[in-house]
Amino acid sequence: MYWIVLIGLLLAGAWKGGMVGEADREMLGRFWQYAEERELAGLPAGERVVGWGGFLEGMPYGGGTLGDTPEERVVVNLRAFDCVTFVENVLALALTEGCGERTEEAFVGQLVRLRYRDGEAWDYASRLHYSSDWLAEMVRAGILEDVTCGLGGERYAPEVNFMTAHAEAYPALKVCGALREKMRMVEDSIRARTYYYIPKERVEEVAAQIKTGDVILITTTVEGLDTSHLGFAVVEDGEVYLLHASSERGRVVLSEEPLAAYLAGNRTQSGIMVGRLTNRGG
Repeated sequence: MYWIVLIGLLLAGAWKGGMVGEADREMLGRFWQYAEERELAGLPAGERVVGWGGFLEGMPYGGGTLGDTPEERVVVNLRAFDCVTFVENVLALALTEGCGERTEEAFVGQLVRLRYRDGEAWDYASRLHYSSDWLAEMVRAGILEDVTCGLGGERYAPEVNFMTAHAEAYPALKVCGALREKMRMVEDSIRARTYYYIPKERVEEVAAQIKTGDVILITTTVEGLDTSHLGFAVVEDGEVYLLHASSERGRVVLSEEPLAAYLAGNRTQSGIMVGRLTNRGG
């Protein structure tokens, strides 16, 4: 599968020589050594995810690392993360390790599979910019299960249009009308789906059903957006914490307070959606 993805990248022009730089190649080597020492491949999927995430704890926060131009390029950056790239890279590492393939090609193949619709990096609009859309695509690909409804979630219908409504803030959309139209179609498809979320006032009551390694997507009241943050659940002593790349703290951290309290402290965070690695995905 990974070679099929890579051939597609070559044809699309998204794979260019040196996509994985020396610093990132060195990081991959350190990851594989860490995985070997801790026997991560033998752990359940959720624990394997948190094992990789814990290795990255303390790494610096870095926004805008994927670029914002019409000509899409697959970027590999294992040295700084925003909340989205942290989740992408940790899942890519965990899935690569779970498949028993510790190669640069296998890792990049998993990263592309996670970052782009249908695992194909054709252009800026093929990247999964909205996290609810990302979750739906990961479910369709068999990587994650959306367990939000099963946890007692309530209907969630965000009026997603932020990117096209603020196209001037996104260079790729500002200069390319075709990409704006593609993003408008993406937003239409998101609004047409049925989603569920758990309001933050109810997170504590469902916390016992959340598992270590679950992907936590934090919903928002910001007009035009669906979510504003994401990370991984870590269950310690019966409490759920959030492992995430924090812009406020400038690095990858485990939240100091349980998830329910973390959400209560932010007025624009309205609740959560929860994704869980499937047996097929993990």
